[in-house]
Amino acid sequence: MTLLSNAEYLGLGRQIARLLGAALEGASAEALRELARVYDPSANEARISAEVFLFHKFLLMQACVGVFQESQVDHIVGGLFAALNERASGLEFSPERQKAMEQMWQLRAAQFDQPFSQDRVQFLEEGSGPIHWKQTVVRFCQNVREIENPPDIWAGADGPSQAASRSVTAALDHMVSSLDEMNRLHFSGTV
Repeated sequence: MTLLSNAEYLGLGRQIARLLGAALEGASAEALRELARVYDPSANEARISAEVFLFHKFLLMQACVGVFQESQVDHIVGGLFAALNERASGLEFSPERQKAMEQMWQLRAAQFDQPFSQDRVQFLEEGSGPIHWKQTVVRFCQNVREIENPPDIWAGADGPSQAASRSVTAALDHMVSSLDEMNRLHFSGTV
């Protein structure tokens, strides 16, 4: 395996960060925002935006793991995190705020891991229905607000949860195809 230089991983991380930015401005982010508002009409918009960011960051990490060689993933994710830190550096977060943000990311990544893995199995099953990300989307809603008796977000034929699931599928497909192209451009011919 040939490793890239740190500068090359940072460059790749910047490209992947733009992919995250595009997802946050896309249909899946809007569908998740809408679902969060339906799930909890009292939800704070800043909280919803933060959860949408963390959700898409998790999807992007999973796409990276699925696309890049295992030996490259840590370096690529490191480049992405460095690129995200570059963007955040102008915001002048205190060290305490930086630490809290990192802890929140680790918590959310751990919370999404099992539901996403289970949903992914269903997604990959031949003949599975059009709604794939049920457990992952429910986890997103619970992260917006933990409700003792949550509403059945899957009731009805075509509600906000179904729209969110379909848009997450489309966003993930776009991430994977974009990362496939990056992988081909940066790592074709490396062993």
